[in-house]
Amino acid sequence: MDSNLVSGKKISIIEGIFAQFHITLTGGMFLTSFALFLNANPFQIGILTAIPSILAGVGFFAAYFANIIGKRKTPCLITAIAGRSLFIFFVIGLIFDIRISIDFFFVIVFLFNLLLNFSGNLWLSWMSDLIPKEERGRYFGIRTTIISAVGMAVNYLGGMVLDHFETDKAFIIIFSTAVFFSTLAGITLSAQPEPKFEKKSINFRDVFVRPLKDNNFVALIKFVSFWYFFAGVSAPFWVVHMIRNLKMAYSSIAVYGIIAGIASLFFQILWGKLIDRVRSKPILTINFAGTIFLPIIWLFARPDFILPIWIDAFFSGLFWCGINLSLFNILLSLTEEKELKESYFAVFSTITGICGFLSSLLGGFIAQILEDFKFEFLGQRFVNFHILFLWTSFFRFLSVFLLKKVQEKEAYPTFQTLQLIGDYAVRRLNENKDLLLNILRFTR
Repeated sequence: MDSNLVSGKKISIIEGIFAQFHITLTGGMFLTSFALFLNANPFQIGILTAIPSILAGVGFFAAYFANIIGKRKTPCLITAIAGRSLFIFFVIGLIFDIRISIDFFFVIVFLFNLLLNFSGNLWLSWMSDLIPKEERGRYFGIRTTIISAVGMAVNYLGGMVLDHFETDKAFIIIFSTAVFFSTLAGITLSAQPEPKFEKKSINFRDVFVRPLKDNNFVALIKFVSFWYFFAGVSAPFWVVHMIRNLKMAYSSIAVYGIIAGIASLFFQILWGKLIDRVRSKPILTINFAGTIFLPIIWLFARPDFILPIWIDAFFSGLFWCGINLSLFNILLSLTEEKELKESYFAVFSTITGICGFLSSLLGGFIAQILEDFKFEFLGQRFVNFHILFLWTSFFRFLSVFLLKKVQEKEAYPTFQTLQLIGDYAVRRLNENKDLLLNILRFTR
């Protein structure tokens, strides 16, 4: 086996572990909590979620830049290290008691996402050439499992830090740790070999026009755009609701992520096998339909009753891994031309990014207008975020009708796929019924 390939695979896993510290500690509940610490209002929380979405299409320009200079490794390293190091400004401000304005916060978040989107796409191109096609599935499966486990552990430990230290001191620890491990990630990544890179000419017009001539791709874009724009309004506020209204400890919020993560790792294998057998369209339909009712579960959660949150965590892990996997595979299946695949992904990322950006702004605007909304019914207190949760369920339901128009070659009918899943579940229960009965007897 090629020595570059062997060392490259090992280095990428180690680099991924270091990078995951930064990814976890500068995203999710930590970045949202820091924004709340800076007194961000609901509309500004919407902006926070909107920024990564609007920068999703930057990846195409990264590919264009790499083709101009004929390299990926150097610009990938520079942008990754520079982007991740930006959080040191928050650490300096907190240590020396320098006021961090919300405007400065957004500038840092914008530059961070800009640079990381740029480096991330260069990294994907780099890794796709380094890892042979026939090994990618197994290798990235192992790599993802390892770094996901690390992410869950870091998320929980970071939550414990927020629970047990004063907020400013907690963020000094969290962001310092993130920058330290990002430095290790950069050093490790610099040792990873880069295969020979062949330049190719990129025509902006062809990239964005050719995919839009594919009626099936347009149908997929209509579905995803409608879903992102209308059903994504609540995206900025799940964590905010946990913190402010459900009064959950940060470590408990981390447990939510752990439950969802474990469920996702487990069911990803099952959905992957089913996709190989029945194709992606029925799996996407089943999982997407499953998410319609999840926001409604949140209406019943209270500070003294958070069981609905744990239920949502499990089913979110179950359904969203199926959605992400099947959506990715549908995109791959739309064309057999390698260069055209890149165009499909560029257009998809750009359009969905714009829709996600506008959706987050819309959600922030609605939440801001309804900030003083409060309503009690049968002992349950409803606030502005509950309106957004109901909105999300309603528009997810409407999105299904657009999904029906998306076609995929050789895909099983959805009802037949459900029967197949039901038969499989019954068969596995029968195979393990003796074990289940013994467990029940033991627990009595």
